[in-house]
Amino acid sequence: MKQKHVLWIIPAVLLLSLPGCAGKSSRQARLQNLGNGICRDTVSGQMWQIEKSKKTSNLEEAEQYVRALRLGGYSDWRLPTTDELYDLNNFFDLFQNGDCTLDREGNYWSNAQDGQGKAGAWEISGNLCEPARQYRQDAKGYIRAVRP
Repeated sequence: MKQKHVLWIIPAVLLLSLPGCAGKSSRQARLQNLGNGICRDTVSGQMWQIEKSKKTSNLEEAEQYVRALRLGGYSDWRLPTTDELYDLNNFFDLFQNGDCTLDREGNYWSNAQDGQGKAGAWEISGNLCEPARQYRQDAKGYIRAVRP
């Protein structure tokens, strides 16, 4: 009986040690910490605020926050779309975050292309090798500003 368990454990350990599943990805890092409170996507050029805001309870507060944000010498910060938040989380899921570490816990405000903002979170589900994210809407959220 013990031999059956050992035979199952060895392939599982080998599988988990391979890159791309539960280990580091062989893909190049997409995010670079600029050292000024900003992470930059090396492919798109987008810049992300590292520190999240305090929690806000409505879209108007979230929009006021990004209009007033002055970070890294830039003043053109905005709320990301839900697709952009998904992409940001995906960089971390695929271990492409490079030297950027962001607290991704909690709900974040987004601004949909139709102008309707909402707070919510991309929750991870599925398994380690094929994570899936689903958007869960909430009434309050943090802001992680993006530019341009």
